[in-house]
Amino acid sequence: MTRLDEIFPNVGVLPAILIVAVVGLALQLSGVWATMLIAGFFGALFTRKHLHAFLAGFFGVTVAWSILFAYLAATAQALEIAEFFIGLLGISGLGWLVIVISVVLGGLLGGFGATLGRSVIELVDDLLSRRDSAD
Repeated sequence: MTRLDEIFPNVGVLPAILIVAVVGLALQLSGVWATMLIAGFFGALFTRKHLHAFLAGFFGVTVAWSILFAYLAATAQALEIAEFFIGLLGISGLGWLVIVISVVLGGLLGGFGATLGRSVIELVDDLLSRRDSAD
């Protein structure tokens, strides 16, 4: 049976970041933040090392969420809402920090999703190659 690494090409980190960013933007339209794990998984499909997968997932989702927050800041007063939430902690003037923390957390979701995906892909490929060698 064909291994997963033979189906998807190794495109490198930068193209994988772009793929993850596009998938992340599309999945973010669902409104479910956990889908960033799936977006990160796409970084694992197109890279061959765990570090490269993590970087693709992290930076891809970071780019996607940065684009999303830039759009929301321009159209939906995202900074004012962030100021409100940081104001609940008794801190004022640091609404941008809420957005930065959100973007970093989204990036970590993508990075960990990519690392998990890379591990699962290697496990499945190992099991497939063991099965083929036993036949």
